[in-house]
Amino acid sequence: MLLLNLFIEFFKIGLFGFGGGYAMIPLMEQAIQKHKWISLEQFTDIIAISGSSPGPIATNSALFIGYQTAGIIGAAIAVISNLLPSFLMVMVLTKLLTLRSQPKYLFQSLNGIHPVIVALILYAGVRMGLQTGLFTYSREYSPYFILILSIVLLVKNISPVWVMIISGTLGVLINSF
Repeated sequence: MLLLNLFIEFFKIGLFGFGGGYAMIPLMEQAIQKHKWISLEQFTDIIAISGSSPGPIATNSALFIGYQTAGIIGAAIAVISNLLPSFLMVMVLTKLLTLRSQPKYLFQSLNGIHPVIVALILYAGVRMGLQTGLFTYSREYSPYFILILSIVLLVKNISPVWVMIISGTLGVLINSF
């Protein structure tokens, strides 16, 4: 039953996780809470490790969650079931695109999904920030830092690496005094 639940949940995550791995994080969190496979702390650790490991974050997360839940077989089932919907969708969309030169409704539906993708990624970022204590050390300043740094990254042609270095320095300065 556990392996079937892993397959079903990760298939659904792969099917409805438009926008890539970060958009799938809220769906994964919901599944682990529903089935009590792992704790939220373990999930946060898995997301951190998956994000820093080579490869897609959704696939890495599925692998780690499946392994924590049911060993090597669980890892294989979680990864395969997470990738299967994308594989099937690409096959179907390729067939549709070869049949019609102007798939108007397909592109219109994808344009309607874009705002949801952004919302899911933002939700995942805020949830991870809350769970990891992002807003605790400088509760009154964090929202302003996030807003200002987001604007700087959008408007200026500055490397995110420099923004991270400056942010780390500001964090040290704020916490030192």
